[in-house]
Amino acid sequence: MTTVRAILFDFNGVLLDDETFHWRAFREVLRPFGVTLSRARYNARYLVFDDRTALEAILRDSRLPRAELESLLRRKRRTHARLARRLRIDPRAARLVRDMARRVPIAVVSGAARSEVRSALERAGLTRLFGAVVTAEDVRRPKPWPDAYRLALRRLGLRGGRGSVAIEDSPGGVRAARAAGLMVVGVTTSFSAAVLKRAGAVRVVPALHGLMVEKLLSLEPTEAGGATASRRRPIRPRS
Repeated sequence: MTTVRAILFDFNGVLLDDETFHWRAFREVLRPFGVTLSRARYNARYLVFDDRTALEAILRDSRLPRAELESLLRRKRRTHARLARRLRIDPRAARLVRDMARRVPIAVVSGAARSEVRSALERAGLTRLFGAVVTAEDVRRPKPWPDAYRLALRRLGLRGGRGSVAIEDSPGGVRAARAAGLMVVGVTTSFSAAVLKRAGAVRVVPALHGLMVEKLLSLEPTEAGGATASRRRPIRPRS
């Protein structure tokens, strides 16, 4: 019997395995400023943020003028679009999304730009399946704050996160979902199972298509502590 009320998907690293392309885009546009951005540093410090918040943090950390922000933001998005132009949502992940959408309401909760998310969903023929799509433009505070998850729940017509499941690939994303009261399943495209479990994921799989739908939909709220998720202000990830 289905006990889960809704499934909320992160986008980058979950629906679309493109975190490597985001890192490469940041690295490419920052190189002329003398900033060397390793993948480990990107994952630990900036991956969870939307583009704007990530660049704000990078400029602060590198002591670069904030006046460069808008130019860097435009160049980063153009570079990512070029690098990832042939990337598509895995057909196996798309099948899983379609299966879930027939059973429970589903949503996307992402720090990516709206145009990036919408175009990928449209290419995969998935757009109409999602009852809510929350992107960087929709909230003032990105993950690891819970605002985006709370907004998605409201758009699905749900009061609170109890009984709903988030699927995330980063500890900051896990904490955001937990703070909104959701159970979390981790996907190890960007971080190890141990890191995701420490952040609060109840289960971890190597890829989205590795999820067993029936097991996911039968998760009990108490199994992941979904009813008692922390309400403390999320902590910005640090390396």
